[in-house]
Amino acid sequence: MKMTVENPPFLSFEGEMGRLDYWCSAIFRSLIAGLILFIVLASMFRGYFNSSYAEISAAITQWATEHSVRVWLLGEILNVFLFLPISWRRWRDLGPRLNKNWFYISVLSSLMPGYEVFPFVGVQSLLLTLGILSLYPNFKLLFWPGNTYAKLRQPEQR
Repeated sequence: MKMTVENPPFLSFEGEMGRLDYWCSAIFRSLIAGLILFIVLASMFRGYFNSSYAEISAAITQWATEHSVRVWLLGEILNVFLFLPISWRRWRDLGPRLNKNWFYISVLSSLMPGYEVFPFVGVQSLLLTLGILSLYPNFKLLFWPGNTYAKLRQPEQR
């Protein structure tokens, strides 16, 4: 009889994920995403390493404005590969406590572009509305106890 629980692979959508595992995995994946973004930006702006902060900041801001769609796509690729699997497993752990429609709103909101990509008033209001609506499911994903917590509490209640 095996006493340890095997963790699913890094990019797996299978299984469930408790709150603490979700937090730890999200922090770890954020560090990975930050490292990837740093490497990409450092390779693009390596000529500015001896420049002042103002020059680097102006160059990055101008580049990000001109290439906002590419920046958004890079962020979305990182989001889909790094954060969607753990969000899906966490949603599965919550079970009936989070309706799938709310979860879809949360995922759609995380995949929507920023204001720079589509500077149209209607699209910006849609982005703002989805951002506000996604507060509820994201709060539940982050803080609500799920099946993993209930399984840990069962021995204490006997």
